[in-house]
Amino acid sequence: MTGRERRTRPKFQLGWLPLLTALGGALFSLSPLRGPLEEGIGLGLLYALRGPASPPGEVAILGIDHESAQRLQAPDDPHNWPRHLHANILRNAQRGQAELLAFNIFFANASADPGADRTMAEAMRDLGRTVLTDYVKPRQLRSGLYVESLVEPTPELADAALATAPFLLPRDTLSASSAFLTFFGDEERRATLPTLLMLAYIQRTHCAELGAWLGSADPELARIAAQAPPCQTRPKEFEPTLRLLIEQFRARPELGTDLEQALLNSRFPAATRRLLRSWAGVLAGGEVRYFNHYGPSHSFPILSYQDWVGDPPESTLATLAGKIVLVGYLEDFQPESTEGLFYTPFSAISSVELAATALANLLEDKWVRPAFSPVGEGLWLLLWGGVLGLCAMRRSAAQGFALILGLGGLYLAAASTLFGLRGDWLPLVAPLGLQLPIALLTWGWLNYVRRAERERTMQSVIHRFIPVDVFSQLSRHEDSATLPNYGRMAQGICLATDAGRYTALAETLEPMALARLMNAYYAALFEPVTRHGGWVSDVVGDAMLAIWIARDDDPGAVEARANALAAASEIRRAVRRFEKNHELVFPVRLGIHYGELRIGYVGTAERGEIRAVGDTVNIAARLEGLNKLLGTHSLVSERTLEDLPDAGTRSLGAFLLAGKSKPISVAELITDPESGPCPELRQRFADALALFNEDRWQEAHAAFTLLNLQFPDDGPTRFYYKTCQGYLAEPPQASDTPGIAVEKPPPAELFNQKK
Repeated sequence: MTGRERRTRPKFQLGWLPLLTALGGALFSLSPLRGPLEEGIGLGLLYALRGPASPPGEVAILGIDHESAQRLQAPDDPHNWPRHLHANILRNAQRGQAELLAFNIFFANASADPGADRTMAEAMRDLGRTVLTDYVKPRQLRSGLYVESLVEPTPELADAALATAPFLLPRDTLSASSAFLTFFGDEERRATLPTLLMLAYIQRTHCAELGAWLGSADPELARIAAQAPPCQTRPKEFEPTLRLLIEQFRARPELGTDLEQALLNSRFPAATRRLLRSWAGVLAGGEVRYFNHYGPSHSFPILSYQDWVGDPPESTLATLAGKIVLVGYLEDFQPESTEGLFYTPFSAISSVELAATALANLLEDKWVRPAFSPVGEGLWLLLWGGVLGLCAMRRSAAQGFALILGLGGLYLAAASTLFGLRGDWLPLVAPLGLQLPIALLTWGWLNYVRRAERERTMQSVIHRFIPVDVFSQLSRHEDSATLPNYGRMAQGICLATDAGRYTALAETLEPMALARLMNAYYAALFEPVTRHGGWVSDVVGDAMLAIWIARDDDPGAVEARANALAAASEIRRAVRRFEKNHELVFPVRLGIHYGELRIGYVGTAERGEIRAVGDTVNIAARLEGLNKLLGTHSLVSERTLEDLPDAGTRSLGAFLLAGKSKPISVAELITDPESGPCPELRQRFADALALFNEDRWQEAHAAFTLLNLQFPDDGPTRFYYKTCQGYLAEPPQASDTPGIAVEKPPPAELFNQKK
């Protein structure tokens, strides 16, 4: 795999990860778990962040509890309480100038005392603004088939009421306290208890503004309003007017927009505009509203039923002035056919408190509004997940992590703010509970992959220059301050190379062209070294130094020496292919030696490198240079050849290399047997060399003369022929260190002459 492939492949493989984050949230929005989790966890978290809120002051509760039952000596079943008690409540509400009074109690059965019902009905007529609650229950038509029927109060009480309406909760929500209905009925759209109370309250308190607003919005609506004024809030007149308004809004969907535009053009106070907008919004809007709970139980002003049955003082009566009063049960002791306690994110509350919450939400025009439709939520989650996925793919790990957490925090803050201001409900479970963790996991995995890729790349590069065992020891040095002191002795093989004609090429080629040529040249040299277990320690210009370190389980470094010689042979063949491909002559010379060396850090604390140091390195370099003197290409010390009988070499004698005090026995490495010296030349050369080593100069000269005549292209033969001539003219002095001294290479023309 090339470097370019390693860089581009991760991008191709990981580009789909943002799509995974996006699709995860979008698919979750289609899951049946979405609704229960968002209502149970997401909405609960929004309530927890917002905390309790103050309900509007227009709503008050007159609560029936066990203490009231005991003090009034009333039956345990509040349905059987004497109706004259309720009549007293109605009269006191009239004295206190309550705007509306609603019984969240079912009066489906007549009282055992007909006079009591009559007394309560008369009190209701006197007040003129009492609303009673209907009861919806299933009725069996036949086995397995049920229909819902509306159970109304007794005719006598219903006839005296301003209106009757049920308080209905939808059945397709997670809990009964999640949402409520504003209207019910398919053929005839009828208002529920909170809606009816809210409409009646606004029509009573803002009659003039309502009439003027409707008249300015639409001529047809103004005509209908003139025939049946919406301000009619008297028994027998309120419900027909309300039905007419409901039909108009149902038949004309654009009516809400027209009224909103007229409201924007009006000069009503802000509080009046809010109430009128709520009035139109309920009539024109959908039937399901999510509760916007204000807090735990008793968040609304609650008055005790027992305190209002008798003759309360004027100060107490004044607390009802202008309010909508709901009378109902505060505790769960009513019959099973009625509502009990309901559980909200704050606490359990009674049915009358739940009804008061719905009414207050409508008055404030502040119920919980899902921010998106199902389709819109899916698209939003796709967009949000895509953004998180892109953040996870940031190249900067810290930046990607900070972006993901920052976006999550901003999203939560925005959701909490919108929920507190308007009741807007942004989904939380999918964006923060699913997509955000997926993005963080993606970020973590991507950074792991990138880190691993970088480490692999670094190790791949390092291993070309540092052996694996050296690198593993370096990686264990946790304190970088000790790095300059790192080093160890080892048995190793050094292979030094140099190229001819490099200086001439450097003079004729442009630097960029020369760099491309040398890169191709070193690619040919490096590959055999790496494949045979070596590593390139140093490269300078056209020279290379490769190292093989003997393993602990390789006594005598036999395997390492064999690998070095095999690499040298392949280098020669690779260079010939390089010369052919680039149509130039670029001969390479090699010197190989085996011995002890130090592998370690060389340099200062600020800058340095890992390399081999020792006499073994110097001898390999000297042997490479000796090729010029002997007219050879590959020289190896005979110590390197020990225990390697099939190395394919020709012994060239002992040489005292420059700067050395002991001679080195040298052999020529025959990298190509077909083009190398033939067996006859090798045998006769060995015989002549034996004569030379015995100081038999005359006989050696005669032998090398014949060889030079027969093999004029053989460099070692030519070298010894010239050396013997020199020794005959001036015999060398006797020395305790045998070997041909090589102080510096003689002039090139001396060895290129052919006799």
